[in-house]
This record gives sequence, structure tokens and C-alpha cells, in this order.
Amino acid sequence: MALVQTESRTSRRAAAGRPRRRGLGRRLAAGVAGIVLAAAAVYAQQNFAMSFEQRTSFLTYKGRIGETVTTKRFSVKVVSVSAAHAVDTTDYSGKVSKVGTSHLFLLVDVTATSVREPMKLSKLSPPLLLSGDGRRYLPTDKVDESLTLFNRYIQPGFWTSGPLVFEVPKDAVPGASLVFIPPNSPLVVDNYAPEAQVDLNLSGAAADRLIAQAEDYHTLAGPSR
Repeated sequence: MALVQTESRTSRRAAAGRPRRRGLGRRLAAGVAGIVLAAAAVYAQQNFAMSFEQRTSFLTYKGRIGETVTTKRFSVKVVSVSAAHAVDTTDYSGKVSKVGTSHLFLLVDVTATSVREPMKLSKLSPPLLLSGDGRRYLPTDKVDESLTLFNRYIQPGFWTSGPLVFEVPKDAVPGASLVFIPPNSPLVVDNYAPEAQVDLNLSGAAADRLIAQAEDYHTLAGPSR
């Protein structure tokens, strides 16, 4: 009888103890959920309360053609700018062919170096050509990226050079700037990532002269490339 009573008391104590363990588990789960909800609220306040322009904005460092623009992630210099009515491209086999435009190809020769780690330009956040009146142009898809700076790694301690090619109407040339944007993650947008805006010195007579002197054909696949 004593043994049975002991087992009964033990069973009652165990039964009485189990709800307390479940209660502790629920409190821990509730605490974790509260932290997650609080973090989500802070994220929502910081991101959704901002405008689209604020969420996608970068810290902009400015300079002019021929100057080195230095940011916390990279340094970049526009060496030269030229225009052409036709340029090179390549197909999947590497065969070079000529491609033309009814507008202008603006060829911006760029050299760049990174500060801490290698980087490669991305089509997800590419450099842009910014016209004097605020229009933005992506690098042309008529030119295979193997012939441009997109195909080259930008390394710390070394300067990497290559062209960026934009297809633009003639009225986008006056006052144009290159906006050089480093690669950004498609999942996490760094609102404080730097960009460099380089004035191409194409105001007034300089823009007219560049347009008038546009080459009929500019090779991108020569020995120097």
C-alpha cells in the first residue's frame, strides 16, 4: 500500500509539474514572437514610411571627367567620352559583328578600383547615363557585355578599365553625367551605398562638337580591348 501511495503521490507531483513546464515553454515562445514582431515593426517603420526615392537612394559623390571620384567602396575616373553611329557586338560563339543605331552610341571610357573587396558591375543596379534634364539611360543591350566594363572584375589596389556604352537620342547629350553605381544585393538594399556622379563636360558647344564628330563606326573588339 505504501508503495502504491508513493507512486500515486509521485504521479500527482509529475502531473502537477507538467503544466508548469508547458507554461514556461509558452512564455518563452511568446517572448520570441514579441521580439520578432517588434523587429518587424521597426523594419516596416524604417522602410515603408520612406518614399521610394528615399529607399533606393545612394550617397552621391560628385566629380568631373578626368577627376578621380573616391567613395568608401570604390574610386572611379571617366577618362574620355566619344560618340558613334555603329559599334561592335558579339554573339554566343564570340563572333564579332557591327550594330548600328538611329540615335547615338555614347561611349564612356571608365577606370575604377575597389577599396576592400573585388566587385563586378551588375545588370540589377547598373551605371546610368543621366541627361541634363533628368532622363536616365541604361547601358545598351545591343552591345554584348563581354566587350565592356561589365565583363571585368574591379580589384582592390588595381585599376580596371573598360567602356560603358549607352544608346541615347542627340538631345540627351547636353549636360549628361555618368552615374557609377556599385553592385547591390537583390535581396537587401543598402540605402547608404555610395554612387559617383561624373559630369562629362558636355554643355553647350562641347555637346554640339561631340555630336558633329560622331564616328561612323567605333570598334570595341580591337587588340587594346
